Amino acid sequence: MICLTELLYFEDCYLKEFDATVVKASENYVILDKTAFYPEGGGQPSDTGKIGDVRVTKVNKKGDSVKHIVSGKPPSEGEVVHCVLDWGRRYSHMKYHTAQHILSAIVLDQYDGKTTGNQLYSNRARIDFDKNVFDKTKEIEQKVNSVIEEERDINIFLMSREDAVKELDPKRTRINLLPDSIKELRIVEIEGIDKTACAGTHVGNTGELNEFKITDTVSKGKERKRIEFSLSE
Repeated sequence: MICLTELLYFEDCYLKEFDATVVKASENYVILDKTAFYPEGGGQPSDTGKIGDVRVTKVNKKGDSVKHIVSGKPPSEGEVVHCVLDWGRRYSHMKYHTAQHILSAIVLDQYDGKTTGNQLYSNRARIDFDKNVFDKTKEIEQKVNSVIEEERDINIFLMSREDAVKELDPKRTRINLLPDSIKELRIVEIEGIDKTACAGTHVGNTGELNEFKITDTVSKGKERKRIEFSLSE
């Protein structure tokens, strides 16, 4: 059975609850015809919440279907269910993902350091760079906070692969690594700071972020210079 799930978070990162139809139900997971639950990927953890009265503990994506792992008896196939995200967790991920884009853009543009990996949590995050900028952390911290204070809008839109090849910085989005089957890219643009392909969830304005603080630096190898950071409560 081929199940296609419409990704509601692609267009509206602020959608907290929605109704959907169960297209497949198994002992421990549910596939819906549409979902606002973000599946784990790109360094961003999955959302959690409820489908009807059942807890969603994890979400992952395989092909065109999003699988919601549940604890408890799942609803029946064909049933229309009301779904609610754990909003505090999701909103934290949105803020940290946007902060990661700001930090990555500043280190790339001003210190020529490319992002080689990242992992977000609800109360902290880490990014690995291919260049050691540990002696610039205070300076970088100030620059990230300046972008936050400037309250820059964040735009999310779709772009054809052909246009993306022409317009996007290859240092930011390595389009050549994407499968040929991907003909359209979802773009996240922080006005005046960054524009790159991203499937994750983000806030609508940098002013929604609290104060940015670099909490640690760790060398994990030649091209894994890790910066850990948090946002104040």
